[in-house]
Amino acid sequence: MSAVSTQETPATSDPTTAPMRCILVHGFNGEPVDMIELERALTKQGFLTTNLLLPGHGTTLQNFATSRWEDWFAAVREETEAALDRGERVILIGHSLGGALVMGVAAVEPRLSGVVPLCPPTALHEGMRIAVSRLYRFVPYMPSWGEDVRDRWGARKRYERKAYRWVALSTARSLFGALPELRKLLPQVQCPALVVAAHHDHVVPAQDGIDAYKLLGSREKELLLLERSFHVVTKDVERDLVSARVTEFCARQRDLALARGAQA
Repeated sequence: MSAVSTQETPATSDPTTAPMRCILVHGFNGEPVDMIELERALTKQGFLTTNLLLPGHGTTLQNFATSRWEDWFAAVREETEAALDRGERVILIGHSLGGALVMGVAAVEPRLSGVVPLCPPTALHEGMRIAVSRLYRFVPYMPSWGEDVRDRWGARKRYERKAYRWVALSTARSLFGALPELRKLLPQVQCPALVVAAHHDHVVPAQDGIDAYKLLGSREKELLLLERSFHVVTKDVERDLVSARVTEFCARQRDLALARGAQA
């Protein structure tokens, strides 16, 4: 696992001024550039950021084929615990697979200040799951059909994409297999949450995001349903709205944390 766009923690011994770090996690066959505009928006608001590169991504297709849910989960949890152990406050933000991962970590890490899953899978399409479970032993790879973005031409101009052109079915099967257990864990999440879903998402049904919102045990939780975007909401036509709502949510958690620290 590696991380990019990581800012060091300012030295401080005062718990009331502990910095807030936003850890950003891309999706399945994604890359940190998928989160770059959101990262920039958070940086402008004074947040420390870490933009993760998940295991198996950004290397070779062979490495991708051997990566599994357990590897991705361990990477996000390790980065989260390292930041918390440094005395930072942490908000986890993930897209697609990353959204599922950050919810899973939030379920087992009570010290988080917030979690923001963007288009998180909780079940995915039943037909896709059945097809993958039947084919993965016989057809090791399938083509990656590109990004699900309404503004595809605009996205191509704004970002250089280096994702794999093929997807290992065994890796996809690992994601499908983890989702039932993830659903069971969601009521354990207690930190504030902002869930984002898109009505026209062709990869993760909007209902998955709605279900995540309902299942989360958080007392403070919000659901933002996007009307125009496709799946990659951080790069699509409503990306500015997504950045604004996410930074607003994070700023509110930072203010609340600082207020509690001042009263302690």
